[in-house]
Amino acid sequence: MDRQTEIRLIKQALELKARGETQYHESTQTHATDRYISAAWFERENEMLFQRQPIALAAGAEIPNPGDYLSLEWVKGVPLLLVRGEDQQVRVFANACRHRNARLVATGESGCRKRFVCPYHAWTYDTRGNLAGAPDFERGFADLDQQKLGLVEFHCRELGGMVFFHPDRTAEVPEDLLAPEMASGFDYLKLATQRVYKRRSYVIKANWKILLEGGIEAYHFNVAHKNTLAPFFLGNISTWESWGDLQMRMILPKKPMLEAAELPEQAWDMRKMANIIFTLTPAVLLLAQPDNISLIRMVPLSAGETRIEEVLLVDPPQSGAEQWSEQELTIHETNHNLVHKILMEDWVLGETIQANMASGVVDEIHFGRFESALTWFHEQYARLMALDDGVIARLA
Repeated sequence: MDRQTEIRLIKQALELKARGETQYHESTQTHATDRYISAAWFERENEMLFQRQPIALAAGAEIPNPGDYLSLEWVKGVPLLLVRGEDQQVRVFANACRHRNARLVATGESGCRKRFVCPYHAWTYDTRGNLAGAPDFERGFADLDQQKLGLVEFHCRELGGMVFFHPDRTAEVPEDLLAPEMASGFDYLKLATQRVYKRRSYVIKANWKILLEGGIEAYHFNVAHKNTLAPFFLGNISTWESWGDLQMRMILPKKPMLEAAELPEQAWDMRKMANIIFTLTPAVLLLAQPDNISLIRMVPLSAGETRIEEVLLVDPPQSGAEQWSEQELTIHETNHNLVHKILMEDWVLGETIQANMASGVVDEIHFGRFESALTWFHEQYARLMALDDGVIARLA
C-alpha cells in the first residue's frame, strides 16, 4: 500500500462516514445452507478449491532462518513440512519418510534443524529433502537408488512475505500469483521482517466459510463484539478491494480516523486509524493492528469442522536485542490474548450457526447490501467451484 493509496482509502472512509453509508452491493444475495453442511459440497470444494488452486500456507517470518521448519496439515490430512534451506529458499515437502511413511516431525511442530531423522528407522533427510543416509542402506536396500528417495516435494513460492504451495504436485505456483496491490500491502505491513511471538491451534465445529465470513463484514460489530471491538470502531462501515481470484483487502475504520479531518494529510496513519484485513482464501486471513499482525490459518477438516491456527506476528525488539523487553512482552501477551478473545466471540457464534444449519430448521441464509464483501466472496467461490444449476442439483 503506497502513500497515495493510504490517503485515498482514508478519504473514502471519511466520505462514507459523512454520508452515513458503507460500501454497498447492488442487491441482496441468498444461498441454501447446503454449501455449509453437505459432505458432497465439501468434496466438491476439495476437488475444485483445495487441490486445484495455489494455497497461502504461512508467513515467511514463521521460518526466517536456514534450517527453520514448520509442520502443518492440509485438507484430507495431507502432512506438510515447510523448511528454509541453507540457500534461503523455502521448500514444502510431504512430512512422510520414503521408507514406511512415518512422520518425520509431529504435526504443528516448529524449530530449527539441519537434518530430519525419521523416528521409526532413522532414515535421515537434509533441508533440501535429499535422503542423506539410512542405517545399513547398502546392505538392506541395494536395489534402490538413494538419489530417488528424497522427500516428496510440492511446488512452492515465497511472494510478498507469504509462502504459497500448490497441492497438485504437477502444477506450479505462478510468479505473478500475488496481485501487486497485495504485495504492496504486505510491504506496508513489513510482513517479511516480522517475528513470531506465539501460536495457538484448535478445532472449531463450523464450516470454514462461516468463520471466514465473520472476518470480512462489520455489520455484526455492534452486537457480537459490543464489549470488545465495538467501542473502538465506527460501526457498520468498511471498504474493500479485491484482485485475482480470492485476494482482498478490507479497511475497518476506527474512531481515531475521525481526527483525520482535522490533521494535515502527512499525519494520517492507516495503522492507527483502522484495522486492515487481507484475505488469501481459503486458508489465510491477516489482521493488521497498530503494533501486530494476526495470521489466522483456516484448514478445512470437514463440512462442519475447521482447524484454526493463530500466529501473532510482531516487530523485532526495538533495542535490536535478540529478546523483547519486559514491556514489549507484556504488550505482545496482551494482544495475543485479546485477539483470541475476540475471535472466540465469532467462533462460538459460528458453531451455533453450523449446528442450526445442520438441524435443517432454516435452509437458507441472506447477505445484505452492506455485506458486499461476502457477496464478492461467494461470486468468486461459485466461479471457482464451476457452479451451475446441474452441479447444484447434484450436490443437494
